[in-house]
Amino acid sequence: MNFLLVDDHSLIVQALSVLLKAKFEGAQVLTGSTAEDARALVREHSEDTDLLILDLNLPGVQTPTSLLEELVQTNPALKILVLSGIVDYANIMRVLQLGAAGFVPKSLDTNMLSDAITFVLQGGVYIPTQLLSQSQKEGFFTEAAVEMQQSTPQVRLTQRQQEVLHTLARGLPVKRICRELNLSEGTVKTHISAIYRAFGARNRTEALIAARRAGFDVVL
Repeated sequence: MNFLLVDDHSLIVQALSVLLKAKFEGAQVLTGSTAEDARALVREHSEDTDLLILDLNLPGVQTPTSLLEELVQTNPALKILVLSGIVDYANIMRVLQLGAAGFVPKSLDTNMLSDAITFVLQGGVYIPTQLLSQSQKEGFFTEAAVEMQQSTPQVRLTQRQQEVLHTLARGLPVKRICRELNLSEGTVKTHISAIYRAFGARNRTEALIAARRAGFDVVL
């Protein structure tokens, strides 16, 4: 497993690095502490990264979600888990709308954090129970589901695109998809772009949600 970890608190970086290496045998963890570090790490390593764990409140960001939005737009296939001390509800919902694979408060205990990382790597979208309850109460997911259903009727994918879709659902990064399907990187990226267009999605998370609602057998 290959991880990118960007947080400006050195103790958190050290603790998370230890956790990842203990949980995933042979894990490689590259770290940074600023927005520019995040950009550089993603630019150089995004293709073979299984997960980017990203703090929202980094030196060099304009707004809490601006860096996330930038990274999602430039690297839509990259799986990103947000880890942050910012628990403002509006920002959390914005994080999920942008397509992050989940949001984890820094107050979450180690065991639950470990479970969250595993869940996201398996293709899930992680939301802490208390946040999920509030979001359901306010109708966030109901509205999103209606909008997604309206925007993805009768989607047809080729057999190869369906194979790529299932590897995306498993949380695989681009280079591992290439190896598994014996395809070139350019071909895989072309299929991913076609899948996003078919579902009107901007990123992996939106595509998987839309695929599920369109009747494709993918696990969220």
